[in-house]
Amino acid sequence: MVVPRWSMLLFVASAVLLAACGGTSDDAGWDARGIAQSQDGVPFFPIRATSPPGVGPARLAIALTDNGALLPDATVAMRIYRLAEEPQDAPNVAELRAEQIATPRSIVVTSDHKHDDGTVHPHQGPTSTVYVANVLLDEPGWWGIEADVELDGERYEGVRLSFWVRDVSGEPGIGAPVPRSTQRTLRDVSDISEIDTSVPPHPEFHELTIAEALDTGKPVVVAFVTPAFCQTRFCGPVMEEVILPTHARYGDAIEIVHIEPFDLEAMRRGVPEPVPTVQEWGLLSEPFVFVLNPDGTVAAKFEGIMEAEEIAASLDVLLSP
Repeated sequence: MVVPRWSMLLFVASAVLLAACGGTSDDAGWDARGIAQSQDGVPFFPIRATSPPGVGPARLAIALTDNGALLPDATVAMRIYRLAEEPQDAPNVAELRAEQIATPRSIVVTSDHKHDDGTVHPHQGPTSTVYVANVLLDEPGWWGIEADVELDGERYEGVRLSFWVRDVSGEPGIGAPVPRSTQRTLRDVSDISEIDTSVPPHPEFHELTIAEALDTGKPVVVAFVTPAFCQTRFCGPVMEEVILPTHARYGDAIEIVHIEPFDLEAMRRGVPEPVPTVQEWGLLSEPFVFVLNPDGTVAAKFEGIMEAEEIAASLDVLLSP
């Protein structure tokens, strides 16, 4: 994921719903000062790690950062509030909508180390972790997360974040139809390296356009990932850790389409130019993986750090008798 190049927007928000409805928050402010005060004495900085959500079901992720590291092994309990339209004018006005336990999702960043004798050994790098909440955001405007975090034997309560919910997300939302894109495939290039930076490349994911994959009548996984140009800790080896295991598990029962988000000829010259399909789909970041119903609507979508089991859970529903 190339954050500076593509204006990756970090916004926030479980797998387990504990309680919901009713209640207000009036013990501290939801304006900028109140949010800053909620983070006093906290040895990490919470950031929002997904694009701006739209009204409807949303997968949102929080990262706990310390000098650039994304901290694993935390327990994060969330309270989700609908805030006043202008929190700076009404900093204590908030309606509790849900209480949730976030699910940690991790991916291990690996790199290849070449020895003098020419052999190449993979080296395991740091684990990147975010804390995911699958929530229903039922109206646009300001929302807030109040998180209680247990980390390294310590508990930090009431850490706050706010985020804006749009009327409609930039990318296709859950239940929405996707563009019937006709991106370049193997038929359109002389070498697969023009459309795939995987090593080795995966021609099986470049045989069909998105439109053609939708015409098969199968569930479709569309993976906007760039193995060679993944450059931040929010962008792990999604091809290796998510897409390939999904292909091995489901085989011909589904179609997988891989889209390199950047024009590779331009990218190799240092010019980050999104391909037309990225613009058609309104993506603000990568990696992005969509699971599509056979009718061409979005069944699930995943951004940033994700795990193969998340993709599997959505596909199992679509493939169940």
